[in-house]
Amino acid sequence: LHLSPSLTRGTIVKARDKLYHPECFMCDDCGLNLKQRGYFFIEEQLYCETHAKERVKPPEGYDVVAVYPNAKVELV
Repeated sequence: LHLSPSLTRGTIVKARDKLYHPECFMCDDCGLNLKQRGYFFIEEQLYCETHAKERVKPPEGYDVVAVYPNAKVELV
């Protein structure tokens, strides 16, 4: 459930220019609250890392790797 900015009061979570109640910011599969965790949008749905990986199939020979903002990534 995302909120209209004109109706929002109190604590909110903003993701992809949408506003959510913290209690509603959860994985669409398992209901895990994503407020203090990484989250993934796939076809406009929110997922935890576990369920996002189940939906993304990389090309053969590659792995799905989550990269978080400000993470130091070294390509080899």
